[in-house]
Amino acid sequence: MNDIDTETLGWELIGWDSDEQAAHVTGLARVEILSIRHLFPGRDDDFLATAVYEVPPALYSAMRSAIPHLEFREGLEYQIGGFRLSG
Repeated sequence: MNDIDTETLGWELIGWDSDEQAAHVTGLARVEILSIRHLFPGRDDDFLATAVYEVPPALYSAMRSAIPHLEFREGLEYQIGGFRLSG
């Protein structure tokens, strides 16, 4: 595993509209990232924290199975990624 301090990270699933505005944002916890990271085999790190990853519609069902509270809205393009929490 990478030497990433996940205690200082947060994650978001962001749905972008046609005007490139963040129209739908869902915060994700570390345990949720661990449950879906296998769906992103091309990732650069174990915690989806060093890049932003496109979430194609083909992954929506598998992601909802792993994280039931997730919602995907029609007409939005989704990405997932991590960020450093301000401290």
